[in-house]
Amino acid sequence: MKARSPRDGWKEGSIMSSGCTYDAVSILGFGDPSAEALPQAGEIILRYGGWSLQELRDSAIGKKLMHRQDWYSKFPWGSEKLPPGTYRLRLPIPDSNRKSFAEQEQMLSEGEQIAPVVLVASALLAHQVQADSDLLRGNWTRCREQTTAGDCVALGWGVHWLYVRKEWGHIRSDCVWSSSVRTS
Repeated sequence: MKARSPRDGWKEGSIMSSGCTYDAVSILGFGDPSAEALPQAGEIILRYGGWSLQELRDSAIGKKLMHRQDWYSKFPWGSEKLPPGTYRLRLPIPDSNRKSFAEQEQMLSEGEQIAPVVLVASALLAHQVQADSDLLRGNWTRCREQTTAGDCVALGWGVHWLYVRKEWGHIRSDCVWSSSVRTS
């Protein structure tokens, strides 16, 4: 997918998720649907069950929708499992493009942090399965994980797959955004 620009008919800085709720545990095939209703909000609400990025990649949905990459298996965050629970994501943060990673971190609201790659990948995949569309509209979003000093991990859709990339730390680009998470 090609990144969209203002020439393509959308307002710069307008890419923003709007009130999506996903039970990623059931959507991505990691368990049964929750009997408990998820809250509604103006951000993405994601029920996450405690899988790693590697497990997500190797799941049935991951094999279908994620590019087969294994470079991140050598990093501890590739196998990291966050506590299961309900997370609130801004994916992406409005107007966070054209900024370096450090500048994007300064945009966070109180109680927010840059989102972990496994949560962002789960939300992007759940949205693709449920809505058959790309939340990022052909753009990329940085995550909190780093590969080397200054190199951030980013996610974005290619033609058919979700890609995990590195090297985005200092880049200021109109197609590189950031995403945040909070649990409260």
